Amino acid sequence: MYPWYLKVIFFVVLIFTSSCNSQNPTDTRQAMYVALPTSTVKVTNTEGNWLVYELHIKAAAIDKVEVYYNDALLQTYTDFITKDDLHLASIWLPYPQTGWNNKELTHLFYYTNNDGANLVENVTLPINEQYSDAKNIAFPVPQGVWLAEGAPSSTSYHTRAIFPYPEPIYDTEQEGYLIGNNPQRYAIDYAQLENGLPYKNDGLKLEDWYCYNRPVLAAEGGIVLFTENSIPDHQTPGELDYPITADNVTGNVVYIEHPDGSIGTYCHLIPNSILVQKGDVVTTGQELGRLGNSGNSSAPHLHMHVLTNPEGKQIQKYEDGLYFESLPYAFSQFKKLGQLPPGYLDEPPLTPFTPTTDEIFNHALPSESDVIKF
Repeated sequence: MYPWYLKVIFFVVLIFTSSCNSQNPTDTRQAMYVALPTSTVKVTNTEGNWLVYELHIKAAAIDKVEVYYNDALLQTYTDFITKDDLHLASIWLPYPQTGWNNKELTHLFYYTNNDGANLVENVTLPINEQYSDAKNIAFPVPQGVWLAEGAPSSTSYHTRAIFPYPEPIYDTEQEGYLIGNNPQRYAIDYAQLENGLPYKNDGLKLEDWYCYNRPVLAAEGGIVLFTENSIPDHQTPGELDYPITADNVTGNVVYIEHPDGSIGTYCHLIPNSILVQKGDVVTTGQELGRLGNSGNSSAPHLHMHVLTNPEGKQIQKYEDGLYFESLPYAFSQFKKLGQLPPGYLDEPPLTPFTPTTDEIFNHALPSESDVIKF
């Protein structure tokens, strides 16, 4: 749930919605490579409508990327996540109400090659005239007031996370490098609030947290693909009882394949609380297990996201679930009560949340650290 994990296992990646292989580029004189992990999509959250995509860049160093539409500068991006010569940019552009007339965006990359020369390269990205809205799903937790920690936005720690491949993969169609996946790009971490706080007493017991042991509900019906039910809860919020690895990072988890092939993912459940098993058919709203503190979790919460799976990949073992891409979604309706600072839960003692608004949203997502009621 909390962003310290990103310092352990993340780094940068390049990818597109095309086939890939490990071949080396045929033209080794090229100084910069760029690709996308997924197609551009439209995302609607409480801050507006957005065209969202990632740029994954391989260059000795990069200064900035300028994004243009019809010669108008839309964004200058400098907030890269970088490891060695790999760089990730999470682009969120305001989506025009009438869509896009021109069918491409122009990107100017200001970078440094291996010889130390400063260069500029022009790369165009095809875009659609209109993008469809994301599908609606149900909330995966019971009704109440919830903090949507890490909800989708340009700066969310989920948006900027990555599960790297052992080695970058060269994509021949894009002529760029693929370095990993981000299955949690549109994830939300759910922590329940009562009287403006996530826990009673001092919050040092799991049972102090209002969300602990609450039911986890199927946000959409489908077929259970995989479960893990044996990873212990960390017993003291703020402390980890065991190292986090690719074999336990999501804690106890349920994967459900929906009729459209997407996969709902429910993480950090209480051990031995999961009520479904592989092959079961579940319905929307059905209880899957209980909300816990297992895996990469510094306090009780539910981490939930939706995966896209156009290639029909299987989940045979635990870490397979880490190497999918993510899919935006929406909720039919909820009420935004306000917003807390990102990382609010990380620094006790906590100041109780006080509502500042009462705005209803339809067919949208919360934004990072929104407090919502449904």
